[in-house]
Amino acid sequence: MEGMTSELSQAMGDNYFMAKFFTLLITMLHVSTSATLQSHIFNFLRIFIHNFRESLFKGSAEYCGILCFEILRCCNSKMSTTRSEACSAFYLMMKTNNELFRSQGFVRCHVQATIAVSRLVSTLLGESDTNLRRSLATIANFVKDDTKIKRGSAFPTEVAELMKRLKTILNATSQMKAHQNDPEKLMDLHYSLAKSYSNSPELRQTWLDSMTALHLKAGNYSEAAHCSIHIAGLVAECLKLQKENAHGCAAFTHISPNIEMEERGMREDKGTAGAEDHSYTQPNLVSLLETSMDYFEQGQRYEVMSEVAKLLQPFYEDARDSKSMMEMYGKLHQAYRKVVDIEESGRRYLGTYFRVAFFGRPFGDDHEKQYIYKEPAVTTLAEIVLRLQKLYSRKFGPGTPVNIVQESGRVDIESLASNHANIQITHVEPYFTEDMLQDRTSRFERTNNLSRFVFEAPFTRGGKQQGDVTRQCMRKTVLTTSHWFPYIKKRILVIHQEQFELSPIEVAIEAMQRKTSDLVAQVQRSPPDLKRLQLLLQGCVSTQVNQGVQEYAVFLSQQHSSELSSAQISQLKTVYRSMMDACQHSLDLNESLISTDQLLYHQDMKSKFQKMLTTLNPLIADDSDNDDRVAHGSDTYPRAARRSQVGLDPHRMSAILFSSISGAT
Repeated sequence: MEGMTSELSQAMGDNYFMAKFFTLLITMLHVSTSATLQSHIFNFLRIFIHNFRESLFKGSAEYCGILCFEILRCCNSKMSTTRSEACSAFYLMMKTNNELFRSQGFVRCHVQATIAVSRLVSTLLGESDTNLRRSLATIANFVKDDTKIKRGSAFPTEVAELMKRLKTILNATSQMKAHQNDPEKLMDLHYSLAKSYSNSPELRQTWLDSMTALHLKAGNYSEAAHCSIHIAGLVAECLKLQKENAHGCAAFTHISPNIEMEERGMREDKGTAGAEDHSYTQPNLVSLLETSMDYFEQGQRYEVMSEVAKLLQPFYEDARDSKSMMEMYGKLHQAYRKVVDIEESGRRYLGTYFRVAFFGRPFGDDHEKQYIYKEPAVTTLAEIVLRLQKLYSRKFGPGTPVNIVQESGRVDIESLASNHANIQITHVEPYFTEDMLQDRTSRFERTNNLSRFVFEAPFTRGGKQQGDVTRQCMRKTVLTTSHWFPYIKKRILVIHQEQFELSPIEVAIEAMQRKTSDLVAQVQRSPPDLKRLQLLLQGCVSTQVNQGVQEYAVFLSQQHSSELSSAQISQLKTVYRSMMDACQHSLDLNESLISTDQLLYHQDMKSKFQKMLTTLNPLIADDSDNDDRVAHGSDTYPRAARRSQVGLDPHRMSAILFSSISGAT
């Protein structure tokens, strides 16, 4: 027996024979059904804990962690004999660990038990934890009846603290059960627990792992990827503390600013199984990065894969791992092939965003809070309204009416029934300043790492919502979230709100800029989308006089221009000229793409464009343009438009767009 013990204890239990022996022991705990056989197994387990205490509590934390999980799983058994044996075994683990480290207490057992219960309860959603609570009470009583504990020992206090901590986790899990059909609230509770363990890396990782599993089950691959990459950032930060990684989570900034904000400055609790633990090694970090890369691919966030690859490459190079390097670049090759296809088709939908505000006592702490919700692909307002209405009607029951607030503006809380569940839902778009747009030039960059959103509400000074263009104002509300999308959650709290109003001429200028931008984007697109191009052209040139884009020319008439500043008039003229130039380029492109059966349709649009030019030219002409006109039938227009018939210059189109947006003359 001594020879066997010596063999298994080699390298603190980190050897082949111990691994096989330990696996057999755990398997026996799983499969034993006979009460008599189980009693013998637990007796053997107690001998194992005593004889191999050095391996369990000084060696790798892996054995201690697995054993804690399996014993606590037995503590939740329906069989009272199994629970009794498991309670006795767990108490022995704590006591043996404490005797081995008298000055430090049973730190490892404390931490690994907390991790084990966190893992265990994440699998118990929908099941009872009553037996586990009874077992914890039994274990707490063991210390009171233990006459061998020395007077003044801190052991009883530490046992009581651990039992309290484990019950706190169970209480949080009870809340999860109450919200198990509310995916957003359930994820918030997981997030809250993960955040509460910010100084205990393994415990935080446990709840982030649970969040990953929930996201994968729901098909939320972008969120699963971010949970995984947060864990990688956490491990990188711990490796930095162990002097095994130079940069920590700061190297993850280009993937998401959330990572450094949440994982930076990690401080391990003493005894959290620090540097010697397998979960805080470079191979584990590599594995997490590889998993994250796969999830980003499933979430169609192909561009982020290259940022993860930049973190992986140094590890592969140091290990001379040519095979892994080849596989990584193979994935990147496939990813960027998909990016090229997406850029050509324009078909990638990475989410739709909504502002959701809650009012009423049924929502508890969420009363008067507003969130940004990220919904899948192209979700309509009607779809999210129906989803949330059904969810909360089922959650609160027939006694609590669920009302949807129709208005998108400020809610008069006094007018709402406080005992009703009132929800305000508004579609929002990502918001960018002009400086931000210059940094985010690609479509993907304008759908990734988002924290500001905007929605618009039309109004008139007279109180009506809609009016003619000379009275139509616009109120914009910009919302800022606490974190950036995509994130480890699908809804993020709004922490700041600001509003500003556009005057009627500013509304007109913005509408024209948007149309010009859309036209320029279509002209620059490769390959062209003829159907989309023709729809946009139709909306610009195939409108009746004083309707559509021509309607905004009313601001240039003598009646209204006298009421506006010269800068506003100049900007509107510039935007008009940019649009006319973009329309001409679009018509030229359309002519080069259409078949003979669309020639009449094209000629009709071209004729309407010339009529529009005839109408607008006297209004939008600039003095500097007077000598720069050419005859074109009965109409005149700037030479820039005329020259565009020769060919489409992308630099010229970019200049048109810049001129339109900036209002430069």
